[in-house]
Amino acid sequence: MPRTRTHTDRETKVAEILEAADRRLREGGYDALSVAAIARELGLAQNAVYWYFPSKDHLFVAAVEQMLRDIVARKPPGRGGVARQVMWFTDQLYELQHVRAALYDRARCSEVVARFAAELDAAWRRMLSHALADSVPEAERPMAVEALIATIQGVLLQEHSAAERRRLIGFAVERLTRVPEGRERG
Repeated sequence: MPRTRTHTDRETKVAEILEAADRRLREGGYDALSVAAIARELGLAQNAVYWYFPSKDHLFVAAVEQMLRDIVARKPPGRGGVARQVMWFTDQLYELQHVRAALYDRARCSEVVARFAAELDAAWRRMLSHALADSVPEAERPMAVEALIATIQGVLLQEHSAAERRRLIGFAVERLTRVPEGRERG
């Protein structure tokens, strides 16, 4: 059944608002995410933006979700194993580090953002657990996931060069996935 014109217009308007929000977040972070400025840029009444996104935090979450969907849609390299995939994702996250930092900062005072951040953290843990499934025994996997997350967060916070980030992450993944002699995987 064909969609109604209203539905199509809504999707188009939401996409335009999210594109403007994406630009503002990339350029200046959460502080640059101004609903009034986005409305002006798009030739809308400010209330029109609130029609689609009930608050600035709802818009922020939707924009970050879109950014992450764009990363996932590009897909990490299929070859090269877990280390290469984790390095690829870390490189993508590095480009959004200021947005990521704003997300966790804003989560402290916004239920909408806190809920999204918790869901995002759970999704990262599931993804990493799945990526490590073939190389880390099940009983050790939760600890390996937490160690890898701590490594990634530390590498991102310290603003290492791309080469150094990859070297550090590769080292961590290699050590976490190393099977001691006499022990079986998975």
